[in-house]
Amino acid sequence: MAEVIFNEVYRNRHTSESRGLHARAGDIISPEALIILNREYGYSEHRESQKLGQNDIVEADVIITMTEGQKLEIAHQYGNDKLYTLKELAHETGDVMDPYGQDELEYVRTFSEIRELITKIELFKEDDN
Repeated sequence: MAEVIFNEVYRNRHTSESRGLHARAGDIISPEALIILNREYGYSEHRESQKLGQNDIVEADVIITMTEGQKLEIAHQYGNDKLYTLKELAHETGDVMDPYGQDELEYVRTFSEIRELITKIELFKEDDN
């Protein structure tokens, strides 16, 4: 969800690409997330998940994780210094929890939280001036 939200918020100015630490070939977006993204943005793409790799680390300007644990795992694996949690960039603390396996209401809550946090990221607002 975060990739789509980010790309909608910063349309034509910045882009993001989602990668998973433990993504498996054939995994696709959850039906609950797809329903919300379609309702909010008309999004209907069924792309397969992609696993984070060294090339992604090298090519990215910034790497944003949902949790501190993900950030630490990436730092341990790749030793990268351009890592932030979404809440960290929005000047908040804590993690954005994955709604996977929960009901649509939890997906709506997570969608709203992610969208609110993404709109607070000063790093990208500065580039827009």
